[in-house]
Amino acid sequence: MAVLYSSHQVTLGELKNYTGKVRELYSYVADLDLLICGPQYWFYHGMDGKPDTRFTLDVALPVQGRIPTTLLSSFKQMPAFKCLCSRYEGRWEGMSKEYDKMFKYIADNGYKPTGFIAESYIHIDFAAPVDQITEIQIGI
Repeated sequence: MAVLYSSHQVTLGELKNYTGKVRELYSYVADLDLLICGPQYWFYHGMDGKPDTRFTLDVALPVQGRIPTTLLSSFKQMPAFKCLCSRYEGRWEGMSKEYDKMFKYIADNGYKPTGFIAESYIHIDFAAPVDQITEIQIGI
């Protein structure tokens, strides 16, 4: 899928500082007259679950339309990837338990994680966080 994205070097503790980045992307999409064709994604490259490890975070929106060549550095094509996927419902603070279950399943079944993780935010609700829906994808 083609995505408009912004890339950042972060630690787990710094993630909360990037929740507003998607607003900038929505603004660009409107200015460029592109079509948003899916939920926002956060792609994690090299995250190992340790609080002080720096990794790459890409905040992204899937888009379709005519992409201006002057802005190509803000777009990329995300390839399909093999993954273990889980639908998580509830507060994001509880997602670490879901990740623990998923990594246990990966280890118990002889899979190897690739170091690539994606979260797709199906439903975001800051007023009622228990109603949030996130799809977690761990590359294998």
